[in-house]
Amino acid sequence: PFLGLIALFLLAGGLLLQWFLVLSGGINSAPENRFYFLQASTGGIANARDPARWTFWAICGVDANSGHNANCGSPVPALPFDPPRNFGTQDNVPESFIGTHRYYYMSRFMFAFYLIAFFFAHIALLTGLLALFSRLGGYLSALTTVVALFFQAIAAALMTAWVVQGRNAWRRAGFESKRPIYKSTPPSFSA
Repeated sequence: PFLGLIALFLLAGGLLLQWFLVLSGGINSAPENRFYFLQASTGGIANARDPARWTFWAICGVDANSGHNANCGSPVPALPFDPPRNFGTQDNVPESFIGTHRYYYMSRFMFAFYLIAFFFAHIALLTGLLALFSRLGGYLSALTTVVALFFQAIAAALMTAWVVQGRNAWRRAGFESKRPIYKSTPPSFSA
């Protein structure tokens, strides 16, 4: 039972982080306004925020004061990473994005696999509670956890692929581009 409680605690923590990611771009409040997949300077591209940040649901700008996501577009389910389509133009868009559907499909399938993993992770948490009281609950929890892990691994691989390849394509074209860096600041103690 003790190890089961630890597993449930870790699963609940993972679900909380998944919620933060799923809500990014759809809600403009802390901490969701700090999550994004890729940021690229888009100077010279019409209809583009400069810099632009791709989140789970929308393309956002950056607040100059706080550095958080701001001025997000309308939420779009399965928002594709496809700059010509995202900005409605091919003018000044890096050549690597024109005439290819590679980034489009990687980001769209990432969205689908992520939602499947999200669903099964919730089912795993519920069946994990049953696992505390029955052996059948333990088997169901293990099965749903493995299914969630499988789809989460695929989603993470696809996410990493389109973000890193997209970042590199922006950089090769002379634009500044970066992935998010999450850092925590240690508490300061004043004497």
